[in-house]
This record gives sequence, structure tokens and C-alpha cells, in this order.
Amino acid sequence: MARTQQQRREETIARLLDASIDTIVEVGYARASAAVIARRAEVSDGALFRHFPTMGDFMAATAEEVMRRQLGLFSKRVAEIPADKPTLEAALTILRDVTGNATNTVMYELLVAARTDEKLKATLKDVLTVYAANIYEAARALPGAEQFGEETFAALTAILTNTFDGAAIVRAVLPQPELEDKRIELLTALLSGSSPTLPA
Repeated sequence: MARTQQQRREETIARLLDASIDTIVEVGYARASAAVIARRAEVSDGALFRHFPTMGDFMAATAEEVMRRQLGLFSKRVAEIPADKPTLEAALTILRDVTGNATNTVMYELLVAARTDEKLKATLKDVLTVYAANIYEAARALPGAEQFGEETFAALTAILTNTFDGAAIVRAVLPQPELEDKRIELLTALLSGSSPTLPA
């Protein structure tokens, strides 16, 4: 059966977004030109701009796709936490792993670029606002989250996300494997109200 025009359009957009994510992961945002992305997606250079008015719009769509994948992965992994495993420790480990994966590096590249690119900053601001709200909702669904008030939990979610985001950025240059599990242990202890075991 022949594909409809809408199906072809959706397939082309999906290929462009896949290519954008893969290109930024591989060579960084600065070298992810429309031509490079189009070539990777195996479409003509003009195909990108037939679906997105500007490169900023395309990068916003790229960011939205990264966020969709990341939230989906986080939710899937949380749903797979075994019943006999402490939820807090498991959730923190999942958050660390999801923020540190290759797909999430695309967000870091875009955020760093947006610091000095006003158009990109304006484009990403709304996308990130929605993402932060979605992260909050996903975290709010975790068992034990109900013990925190809304404002406290919003701040806590931001602190934990920022902590693991920062660690992921540093890890690319200075891996510190000896700290990976310690971070989880310390955060688990602090959040559960127990005293962390620290070496003398």
C-alpha cells in the first residue's frame, strides 16, 4: 500500500531528528549544520527547511525529541524497579544513568550554545519550561514523593537533576568512577534522613 503524503512527511521529520541527535552527539552543535544533518538523514539540503522555517525551529524540535526520549526512558526504567529494591536509591541511579547517556549530551550542547545565542535561547526557553514540568510530574509519581510539599519537592527535583546534569558534563572530560556509587549512597542517606557513613 502506498504511503500517504502525511506518512512520508512524518518519516522525513523522524529521519531528520534522528540525524540531528546523532550528529550533535558525534560532532557537537557547532558543526551540526543543516547540510551535514540532511546528508546523514539521506534527504536533500532543502528538505529540512520544507518542514522547519528556521534552524532554530529545527533545534527546538530536536530538543523536544531528546526530552521525549529521555522522559520515556526514565519512566520505563522506573516501572522496571524490582519490588524488593529501595525505590529512592533505584530512582537516583536511573536519574544518574539517564542524564549521563549520549542522547542527553544533545541538551547540554544546546544549552551551552544558547548561553550566547539569543535566538536559540528564546527558542529553547519554552521547550525547557515544559520539560522541567514533565520531569517534576514524573518524579512526583515516585513512591515516597508524597511526603514532600510542592515547593520543596520542586526545589528537590531541580537540585537532583542539576547535580546529575553537572556530573554528566564533567564526566565527559574528567571521569571519576570512584564517585559514581558514592554519590548515590550519600544522596540516598541525606534524602532518607539517615546519617551517611563517612570515612574517618
